[in-house]
Amino acid sequence: MSVTFIPTIGRRENDAVANNLVRAIRSGEIFGQAEKIVLYAGWPQVKDYDGRTHSSDLTVVGDAYGIKLVKISLSSDKADVRRDAISILQAAATTESLMGKSLQLKKKRKLIFDVIPIIYAPNIDPEQYDNEEVEFASSEGELYRLLKEQSGKLDGSQVAEVQAIIEGAKALGQIVDAEEDQEVHPVARAYRDLEAVIYNFDATQRSVALTAIQGPQRIRGLAGTGKTVILAMKAALAHIENPNAKILITYYTRSLRDIIERLITRFHRHFAEVDPNWDNVHVRHGWGRQNLPGVYRDTCIREGVSPKSYNEVSNVSDPFGTVCRDLVDRGVVAPYYDVILVDEGQDFPDGFYQMCFYLAKGERDRKQIIWAYDELQNVFDVKVREPEQLFGKDTDGHPRISLTRSLPGGTDTNDFVLQRSYRNQRDVLILAHAVGFGIYGEIVQMLENAKHWEDVGYDVVSGTFTSGSENVVERPLVNSPSVLETPADTPLIRGQAANSFDEEVEAAVAEVRSFIEKGIHPHQILVVSLDDRTARSYFTKIADRLLAFRIPCNNIIVDKYSEPPFRIDGRVTLSTVYRAKGNEAAVVIVVGADAASLKTRTGRNKLFVAFTRTKGWLRVFGMATKTFSQLSGEINAAVASSPRLRFTMPNMSQLNTIQRGLEEKHARLVEAKRRMERLKNELNLSDEDMASLVEDE
Repeated sequence: MSVTFIPTIGRRENDAVANNLVRAIRSGEIFGQAEKIVLYAGWPQVKDYDGRTHSSDLTVVGDAYGIKLVKISLSSDKADVRRDAISILQAAATTESLMGKSLQLKKKRKLIFDVIPIIYAPNIDPEQYDNEEVEFASSEGELYRLLKEQSGKLDGSQVAEVQAIIEGAKALGQIVDAEEDQEVHPVARAYRDLEAVIYNFDATQRSVALTAIQGPQRIRGLAGTGKTVILAMKAALAHIENPNAKILITYYTRSLRDIIERLITRFHRHFAEVDPNWDNVHVRHGWGRQNLPGVYRDTCIREGVSPKSYNEVSNVSDPFGTVCRDLVDRGVVAPYYDVILVDEGQDFPDGFYQMCFYLAKGERDRKQIIWAYDELQNVFDVKVREPEQLFGKDTDGHPRISLTRSLPGGTDTNDFVLQRSYRNQRDVLILAHAVGFGIYGEIVQMLENAKHWEDVGYDVVSGTFTSGSENVVERPLVNSPSVLETPADTPLIRGQAANSFDEEVEAAVAEVRSFIEKGIHPHQILVVSLDDRTARSYFTKIADRLLAFRIPCNNIIVDKYSEPPFRIDGRVTLSTVYRAKGNEAAVVIVVGADAASLKTRTGRNKLFVAFTRTKGWLRVFGMATKTFSQLSGEINAAVASSPRLRFTMPNMSQLNTIQRGLEEKHARLVEAKRRMERLKNELNLSDEDMASLVEDE
């Protein structure tokens, strides 16, 4: 039997009855060995018209069992049980309504399976129960019988559809622009079909989003693995769980606010059918400024401290970390947020994390701090910082945050690694890695071992990954499942050298016009300048030339002090690589690529970030210099070798290693916990039994 277990945000961790039922289902005690079951604890959660939240303590989805929602009512009072029965009936009714929106799950206008509410009340006499709309069980045996009642056979795609609806993936589908099939250019149709795949939000991503752990969590993955979407969903679900809780989701790139707020709104509407209360859900830039709220600035104002601006500390090596540490050292940071979610975590300094530690409510190992980062995307530094460094040491000399120490018993992990990149085409991602590391040129940084390549979604084909060894890795389609069926006359990747600034501008403008003529909307096109010194010149010239063709632009660097939306409908986005981080577009046109040094980490990281902004097509332009000629050679080599990367392992002591970040000790401890849980279940041992075994040793 295959059981997928998702302990969601609504899971009651200390409920022994629910935990025993979960163990029984996961052990194969209830369902047959051939069955495929998805088990949710504390989900779904829905709201009624009066704003009250209703949830299921356990929900079972099976290919032959329909959907069974179980409310556990341990009261011996008839009124309490009746109230719980009405609550689970409401949860079932809303779930059935959501399912009814999918034609794939209906036949003759009716669902092809049943959504059945069950009340499990072992402390009440069955004779006292009088709600005929909700199935009643007063014993485990009766509950098991109800769970095993069959209700229509679902095929694999239908089960996936049920999961996508329950887990909220359908909220993302609304982002895709609706298009009519008639007279749609093949390029536009290819992109529309691609978006349908990207926004499917796979089961692993949804599981990470739904999984709730009473304590810190880390989420890691490459560009396009859904980290921002997952954090937005977690924020929405936490708000539904407790509308009065203070929730913070913070980010580094100022242009991210708009997309985060839109994602939270869509998820919240999907489950609660109303907009979130932004008084309790704060989407904040990390620093903030005079006309812009930010985590640091808001904290200073609450505590009566005058916030410092960048100009006041620009002469120090770590300006943002300095102001955050100063606030922490003053001892004035008081707990304020019930949940803190940090996007783009790789860009924040240690001092910011330490400020967040004190802003989070709760005991040390129960603080709800969830941070996501991409260790290959930081354009400032590539060293992976472990939680012990990020959060520093507590007053007792121990780390403030330790993933190993805070991992609850019975929980598989609180350190999630996302391997599937849905945003980027496989060839583009492989190209970005090749150029980012310097694999076909001068290697300036490298993953430390074969296991790290596997962490980021590659299969190791050959090699020992020791200094001087010849190594081959390959990216399987399963980890880059988004495939763009681009027409032959519109290649996925193309680079072009220009002999002058004006010629390069004209080439970029021609590409924009070409894609718009093929049905790509202006707001689906992003122009990124890698030449920081002349970015304004590029964008002024490009904007003027496009406006001559009645194509307006959204130049987000016009006002460096504002927080403009990254995407404005009907306008081509013009951005530097720093503002582009965390965002995406159907087409990315890179200008000034010759300004990115191929001898430095910073230069190659900027290329990596720029390339990985595209969900579809990539165009790379630069002046005909020696640097651009070398870059063109590397691009051609990577495209020719895709889906494989071939390289000679450098001497790791002579260059920057991107560390794996999964401490071997931590990995061993997590594996030990998994084995202990398995042993406990197999031998029916309690936590006390296991503890006594350790003590005896």
